[in-house]
Amino acid sequence: MSDTVKLSGMSFFKSWSCCVPGFENALARLRGGKLMEDAAHKHIYEASGKYVWRCQDDGFDFAYKTQDGKKPWRYMFRASLPVREVKHYAILAALGIPIPDVYAVGDTRKFFILKESFLVTGFLENTVDGRIFMRGGEFRDGREELKREFCCRHLTLLAKLHDAGYYHKASHPRNFLFRGETPEEMEVFWIDVARLRRARDIRRAVVVDLHTFFRDMCLKKADLLRLLEFYCSNVENKIFSRDEIFDQLVNFKRRMFSKKKYRLFEE
Repeated sequence: MSDTVKLSGMSFFKSWSCCVPGFENALARLRGGKLMEDAAHKHIYEASGKYVWRCQDDGFDFAYKTQDGKKPWRYMFRASLPVREVKHYAILAALGIPIPDVYAVGDTRKFFILKESFLVTGFLENTVDGRIFMRGGEFRDGREELKREFCCRHLTLLAKLHDAGYYHKASHPRNFLFRGETPEEMEVFWIDVARLRRARDIRRAVVVDLHTFFRDMCLKKADLLRLLEFYCSNVENKIFSRDEIFDQLVNFKRRMFSKKKYRLFEE
């Protein structure tokens, strides 16, 4: 991040916001009224009380994410998800993991009750997320080298995260972005990292993070095994061999007595 948001004025009791120097006027306009679609403001996503816009103002090109205060009692004395995300972006930046610039963050609160929260980050031009390689995705077939490079780049970053003792907890391909038409040109970024945390049990963290990623990708078994070998060769903390982690993934259970079976790969 070229500039870092300082969480100055953060409060659990009342509304607050902060931003990087130079973004003050754009933030005031952004928060000053209801957004409307126009040449500088485009609504790009909406789901479960979360809204994402792409905006351009005062020389900034940014993504503006706002979300309702769901389960507000849970956040009376706890940081909102956007605030957690800012803190986690700082951790990732220190590890050298590519992330968007963070421009602003804040909460709308009334007597400790979280009503709404928001996050503003730099817009990552010409990026797409990993769903493009999943079943039904445009690049599922016919772009094997690009798909493998996408997996390798993000597995390298997961290995770095695990070596530092962290648990991603939401390592879905949709949260991993890339741009570039060839493996050599590829750039990657991580977004939506609000659930990241220190791992209490790093073995379990590794299994869950890899299972989340590969369950969504659902690759051919041979490709899965090669990528597990790649992960094991890149992680410094050698707590699993390739065959051990494969066995852990195949027999994965979210809860001890769960009977649910997951499809991890295609034959």
